[in-house]
Amino acid sequence: MHIQLEIKYNRYHHLRHFVDPYYCYCKGIIKRTGRANVEGVIWNGIVSVAAKLEVDRKNVVKEHVVPLKVIETKLRELNSEGEITLDNISNTLEELTHFGTITKEEDAKLRQAGLGSAMPHGFFQEGHPYYKDILARYKEAEIELENLPT
Repeated sequence: MHIQLEIKYNRYHHLRHFVDPYYCYCKGIIKRTGRANVEGVIWNGIVSVAAKLEVDRKNVVKEHVVPLKVIETKLRELNSEGEITLDNISNTLEELTHFGTITKEEDAKLRQAGLGSAMPHGFFQEGHPYYKDILARYKEAEIELENLPT
């Protein structure tokens, strides 16, 4: 309901503070205190082969597989269409919210490809091989993955 209120009143600047914990609670990634363990998503989602081989934790980053900006855009669309129900929010977040662990070099590759906060064009084109493929950014940047969502 917090997310619904934020969207209803066009307050998207704090969306991360609601989306990330929502994901954690849905996936059972919580601390002993019962709070969302946002840092605990590292290694618990999609992991690149290079990140898995990296020994120094300082050389890896956790990131939204589908950038938060894309998720925000989808939620804005729901709002403008008057479709901002709890079920639609939940379905959108379930479909688009996933975390990845990649190396800093791979993160730079995404940014260099213009995919730091965007999905490849085909992600939005019905019939395109990347259509609704949450891994499209990684495929486009040729980042090899190990743990894939089921």
